[in-house]
Amino acid sequence: MMRAPVICSVLFALTLVPSAQGQRRYRAVRDPASPPEISYTRYFTRDRFNRRITFYINGDLNERLPIVVSVLGSGAYSNFLREGDRIVDGHRAAREAFSGKAHVLVVEKPGIEFLEQHSEADSGAQGSAVFMRENTLERWAEAVSAALKAARTLPLADQTRCLLIGHSEGGIVVAMVAAQNPFVSHVASLSGTGPSILFELMQKAREGRLYSELPPDPEQQLAQLLNDVAAIRVDPASTQKLVLHHSHLYWSSRFPFSEMEELSRIKARIFIAHGTADRNVAVANFDLLYAHLLAQGKDVTAQRYEGADHGYRFADQPQRDGWREVFEAVRTWFFQ
Repeated sequence: MMRAPVICSVLFALTLVPSAQGQRRYRAVRDPASPPEISYTRYFTRDRFNRRITFYINGDLNERLPIVVSVLGSGAYSNFLREGDRIVDGHRAAREAFSGKAHVLVVEKPGIEFLEQHSEADSGAQGSAVFMRENTLERWAEAVSAALKAARTLPLADQTRCLLIGHSEGGIVVAMVAAQNPFVSHVASLSGTGPSILFELMQKAREGRLYSELPPDPEQQLAQLLNDVAAIRVDPASTQKLVLHHSHLYWSSRFPFSEMEELSRIKARIFIAHGTADRNVAVANFDLLYAHLLAQGKDVTAQRYEGADHGYRFADQPQRDGWREVFEAVRTWFFQ
């Protein structure tokens, strides 16, 4: 006769476990050991995959300001790196452009440790097994979304407006995050891919410059790309098999999506920018994206930077800081 209360107690305790996990989801926990050498405060949260997500917020935490999320491109690297005796961040332009005007939020990719860097910065092949497993578009976008939702629960967050800025692959990431979070008011894609990344790969193959180990013959390069795409479709979940320095899982998770489709789903204002000398992502992608968004009736602002490369450097003006310029342009647009 005494068993029923015991069983009920056990069942009650078991129900508390997922409940407690759910309570941690999208809630910001400040790290008491946040690195003092950086101008950011470190936080943790849980996402819908129950992963612990690490993110950083810049600025005076006692001041209520808009949140600006900055997302960089592909690769296995931390947002922070050590240079000599100091630690620097990869978001200098965003941090300086929005200093005193907004809180800049950056998110570490799951599976990447603080200060982790590799010899090939834009390659995913040098990351840990955890990173390789987590490096899908959906799971990366969820990490960014979780950090943003958690940050918005803090008193420092102005709830009336929010800006997401993505560079290169970061463009599709912030587009997806914005599509999932209607509270996002502004989205900026810098040097983004526009249509599916597969379109960009085909363009490079037809120009004979996709595979550096092959002759610059368009037919041969395109044939190799099609063979690689077929191999990815046969084994899409592999984190061991690589194509162009990324795993099959990386590619299979990204091929079905595009900035064009994700940005078409949002009501936020949109800013896009691209350099005409970009060799990573052709400016034709930018033109296609711009035309598509205009045809969709979106509120879109577009800026072409004549002579700028993928990182907004100018070969004929080496002293010009185009990276700073584009972030300042985004800031002006955001606060209009």
